[in-house]
Amino acid sequence: MLAFYLLSLPLALAVVAVSAAAVATTKGCNRQCLTNMVDEILTSMVAHNPDILPLADLYKATENSHPAALTMMHSWRTIVSAGEPSLLAIDVNNGSAYFALDINEGDPYAPNILRGRIVVFNDTLTEIELFIHRSRGDHGFSFSPEQLANNSAVVMDVPSNATLPTREELMTISKGLFNGADYENNLTIADSCQFTEIGWLVPNDHGPYGNGTSYGPAGCEIGWTDGPFDTNARVGLVIDEQLGLVVQSGMIPGVVYAYRNLSAFIPDAFPGGQNQSVQWTKDYLGDYPLLYAFGSTGETMEVLQYYNGALQAIQINVFMNPPNATSAWLSM
Repeated sequence: MLAFYLLSLPLALAVVAVSAAAVATTKGCNRQCLTNMVDEILTSMVAHNPDILPLADLYKATENSHPAALTMMHSWRTIVSAGEPSLLAIDVNNGSAYFALDINEGDPYAPNILRGRIVVFNDTLTEIELFIHRSRGDHGFSFSPEQLANNSAVVMDVPSNATLPTREELMTISKGLFNGADYENNLTIADSCQFTEIGWLVPNDHGPYGNGTSYGPAGCEIGWTDGPFDTNARVGLVIDEQLGLVVQSGMIPGVVYAYRNLSAFIPDAFPGGQNQSVQWTKDYLGDYPLLYAFGSTGETMEVLQYYNGALQAIQINVFMNPPNATSAWLSM
């Protein structure tokens, strides 16, 4: 009898393990489930009806850094068309996803950009973080819904033979983005690394003295090395090992300066750029109207892509806030 019990024990444990796995799968949300949830959100926006969403009894939500109930957000009042996401990162472990796409709010000649992060638990939406970009001023300089799809397609098209990173590697990279550690200088950057900001492929810019000229796409070194610091950055928000993507968010203090007839947000971490802007304003003051320099804070949600042992893409997505601002997501 004892022998029968001992022989039966592994089978019993296996059944328990399978049952536990089945329960975990039922309570969790796989890649398709998270993809469907993003689609449901976009469908509900176009229908102007957030009530059709499976919201948690107590959910967290912000739009353009402002906490609000979904029924009070612009996204469910103004969006009239939204296709499939151009960029979609899925994190099954965290039950989270990040997406970006161009949307229409009524003017077919003025597409905008919607970005979002969600968290799903027990088949309900527990977190929704949204940003709508309608102009270059929302980001501080860059903005291109027209380029978003093509530039995102490059990121989504990971070679089938690529050496993908581990979850731990992506988390380490995420932590290194805002801490200014020596790790930044040790990360290999691919020669073809794509650097975009709000859909726009960032060019090498000659600065305000360059009469608005630029030459070729900028390399990812600009967006990675010597970057802004934020000891309270939210890291590893979405980790997608299949695409080598990791999403993180930080609050970046800086100043919005005149940039010829435009304006540009320059983080405090780049004093050289700020000093150049101050001098340029002095040199050209009186030639034509210039924007006064305003202190500001950029709430950035950055997307990094890493595979084949090198950084493949950086997407810097900033939404401008008042000076000394913090994230509502840090208040909980």
